[in-house]
Amino acid sequence: MTKIEDRIGRRFEKLRISLLNTCNFSCVYCVSEDANDIPAVFSTNSIKEQPLTPDEFNRIISEIHSLNPLKSIRLTGGEPLLYRDLYTLIKNIRSIGINDIRLTTNAYYLKEKAIKLSEAGVKSVNISVDAIDRELFKRISRHPDPSRVFAGIEAAVKAGLNVKLNAVIMRGENDSQIIPLLDYATELGIKIRFLELMKMGHLYESKNGHFFSEAEILETIKEKYAIEKLPRKHAETANYWRTSNRGIFGIIANESTPFCHDCNRLRMDSNGIFYGCLSNAHGEKLAPHLHDKDQLTEKLKGLLLLKQPVRFHGSELSMRNIGG
Repeated sequence: MTKIEDRIGRRFEKLRISLLNTCNFSCVYCVSEDANDIPAVFSTNSIKEQPLTPDEFNRIISEIHSLNPLKSIRLTGGEPLLYRDLYTLIKNIRSIGINDIRLTTNAYYLKEKAIKLSEAGVKSVNISVDAIDRELFKRISRHPDPSRVFAGIEAAVKAGLNVKLNAVIMRGENDSQIIPLLDYATELGIKIRFLELMKMGHLYESKNGHFFSEAEILETIKEKYAIEKLPRKHAETANYWRTSNRGIFGIIANESTPFCHDCNRLRMDSNGIFYGCLSNAHGEKLAPHLHDKDQLTEKLKGLLLLKQPVRFHGSELSMRNIGG
């Protein structure tokens, strides 16, 4: 088998799949204020059919896995819990021999689905939650009912899923929520990751005046807790710390502490277009090349070459389309 890696030894070991680009939230860092796709209703009845079926996803995943063994798959969106055939897709992925299946969600529908996801074989869920304060949460997510998110988080913990919280921190918006979010995660016995604001989608050309750095996040936390840095694992997106009250938090600092040097992620959007790097909007449809392993290998090598060698630069890609 041809080894698919670049000159600094990076490989594709994790695949992130955006199942659909529809979301029932319209978070301010993902959707611009003048966008016409801020949802007026929050019902799955209004969701259009997804571009790819579970069988179509499965065929693509299977061929890539046969050439380039994948260690894990993360299902994202949009909001992946809106994907109608989610459990069939999970079953199909496990039948290929990939058992480390993860999911990123806003948790709005998680209370009802946590147990079934666990039974289907999902190992862990990352949940986006940018504020404890409910009014602030509504303003950031542009959604009227944050209570279901917190119910979903707690249901996932009770279902035995490995739960991590993700919070995008924005200066003047929710930087006041760092300690409340950390305390909430610590109380539940789960990790939380604070994210530096990324220049993606409508923020790509912006001056990023809301940027709140890793150093500032750490200073905020050190005002209340002593912290101890933990060793970083290979290809981990976050650096982690332990607090003096046994909480564990991470920071995903694309700007301050880039992690491009050992990135091992490949991304596929809901139309079957693959991206080797969030900082490069060039994508490739791999489905036409599935019948030819040599062509498919060359396409994967080409996607690997799109990875930034050192630093994340952002791109016009919307996180709503390419997934978190």
